Amino acid sequence: MIRPALLLRTLTLLGSAGTRLALEDPQGFLSKAKERVRTADNRFLAGLPVSLLPDLPTGSSLARELIDRGELSAGIEAIEGVAGQASRAERHLGRITRQRLSQLRERPVPGIKAVAAAEARVLYVLTNSQPFTNSGYTVRTQSVLQAATEAGVPVHAVTRLAYPVLVGKIPSSLIQEVKGISYERLLPWVYPRSLRSRDDLAVKMIVERARRFNATILHTTTDFKNALVTSHAAAELGIPWVYEVRGELEGTWLSRRPAEQQEEAALSEFYRLAREQETRCCQAASAVVALSEVSKQKLVDRGVAASKIQVIPNAIEEQEVGRDYSRAELRTELGLPEGSLIGSVTSVVDYEGLDTLIRALEYLPEGTRVLIVGEGTARPELEKLAKMLGVEDRVLFPGRKPQQEIWKWYASLDVFVVPRKDTPVCRTVTPLKPLMAQALGVPVVASDLPALREVTGGLAEYTQAENPEALARAISRVGSAPEVGEWIRTRTWRHNGRRLFELYDSLHPKR
Repeated sequence: MIRPALLLRTLTLLGSAGTRLALEDPQGFLSKAKERVRTADNRFLAGLPVSLLPDLPTGSSLARELIDRGELSAGIEAIEGVAGQASRAERHLGRITRQRLSQLRERPVPGIKAVAAAEARVLYVLTNSQPFTNSGYTVRTQSVLQAATEAGVPVHAVTRLAYPVLVGKIPSSLIQEVKGISYERLLPWVYPRSLRSRDDLAVKMIVERARRFNATILHTTTDFKNALVTSHAAAELGIPWVYEVRGELEGTWLSRRPAEQQEEAALSEFYRLAREQETRCCQAASAVVALSEVSKQKLVDRGVAASKIQVIPNAIEEQEVGRDYSRAELRTELGLPEGSLIGSVTSVVDYEGLDTLIRALEYLPEGTRVLIVGEGTARPELEKLAKMLGVEDRVLFPGRKPQQEIWKWYASLDVFVVPRKDTPVCRTVTPLKPLMAQALGVPVVASDLPALREVTGGLAEYTQAENPEALARAISRVGSAPEVGEWIRTRTWRHNGRRLFELYDSLHPKR
């Protein structure tokens, strides 16, 4: 039961945050609101027809088009060029874009290399977390924190300013505990007006929580906005900070552009500034965590010292390795059909290449079905594609599933497919999902990309990305899953816990 004072605070915060974000980016705000309603697990929200939310005019000003293409300064100049003729929305857009530019150019505070302490006590600064968000990011976070705890490192976590209220969820308390891990929410009464004031307030609240916890290290994750506030908080506290590179902001942004625009977008001001800022944050951190050797080498190529980068890969829990189960019984329990079932458990977004998987059905036997477990912005278009191709009865979209039963959906598949597109971010960032399939003995077929070869240990069937016919041939070639026992045991969170202990220990010379 939520306390009245906290309810009042969160509702006040929700009102101010909603107003600020809607004014800053009306189209983006409405788009996210519609997606929230479409994918809601809340009965009230799920029952609302998305059509009730209004559509904004589709026309776009020159300034907005420039800013959307990543040309931030040119967009600001376009707004200033029409002076008094600019609409209220354009003036808001100009103000927030100037603030974004300032944030992209801000220098992170260099972290100290080490500080004497009796033990490492680590405060994590996170974008989001369970139980309010279930994603690859939050699954890794929960596993990292549990691994550190089991390795003997005291940990505590805070999430970004105003989360989860920013995503429309009201917490019943300021701290939620998930499997022994505490997540604390930084909830002010009012959401600050400017990006600068939001960052300043976040720093203040992080410092307060760090002092209360007696933290000796701050550990944050991409993107640079987290790194900036963490670097300032660490400087005020006089302790080291760790930057964990889980993704590529600029690469993800680029992957969401239409294919015909990506070459131009890679030359844009936003892409260049975001890449430079991420590099600066890695160079400034006391230590950097990369998820793969591929990612580490990319960072070294960008000027980050190899000696400060520790690879802590995605992993699985030991109990998942060799789990005993009956696929037929699982399918009956989950209401899945008999016959050949291929698919993925994933965020349903464009760069995952799920359209290639659906198109591959044309080259596979009639009895083959595709199962796509998860949610995301690409789902409506994928459903339209399946209908257009006449295979809607062969493509199953059960939606997002609870974390505690997710292994069953993996284990129900005959072949697990990772058909990611050949984009810079997909060539570098390693997903968690194929490891679970391998641990459960499910054969994996993946796009032939460096990150996917590394994360699967070279123990999958690889195929040309974005080629449905080649993907179908690779799926048809798969027999039984290769033996992964020895290799997969080096990819457990227990193993990673030892790496985390060594990393934190290196930042604390003994007194």
